[in-house]
Amino acid sequence: MAIIVGPTLPEPYFERVEAVWEELADRFGIDRYVNPHPHVTLYGLAESADVDAIVAAVERVAAEHDPFTVRTSGLGTFPGDHVYIPVAKSPALLHLHEDTVDALAPLGDAPTEYYEPDGWFPHVGLALSLDHHLAGEVVGHLLEREFAWRFTVDNVSVTRPAADGGTHELVATVDL
Repeated sequence: MAIIVGPTLPEPYFERVEAVWEELADRFGIDRYVNPHPHVTLYGLAESADVDAIVAAVERVAAEHDPFTVRTSGLGTFPGDHVYIPVAKSPALLHLHEDTVDALAPLGDAPTEYYEPDGWFPHVGLALSLDHHLAGEVVGHLLEREFAWRFTVDNVSVTRPAADGGTHELVATVDL
């Protein structure tokens, strides 16, 4: 697992994602999402990275950005059968991502190339590492839901895996 940096969703979307996670766990028996803070990942770093340095870098980046609006729409799957809600790339979101990567990349290794600017696809995660058949069932189940959302990004949060290996814990939330 990785240290995750990205804005947490505002209400009511935070609660809606939590409800979907709970429903997927109950209905399909899948593990609840490992990071219990609904978010859009800007960047991730290996667990060995210095969390205090990450928070300080996030504070510097956040100070240079104002809140902005993003939109989501539909559902998608990544390789490995991860189910997610796509977030549209906007100039403000791309700028925040680029500045975050520039500030954090020197602090440690990204656990996947998908966090790098050329491969980054902003999203809200719903389910991870399903088998192919189950991913199709999950997407089919969720197709009738409305995931065309519009909300304000007004923070960047840092979460990390818990010391006991459980779900991620919130380390810091920095306002834009």
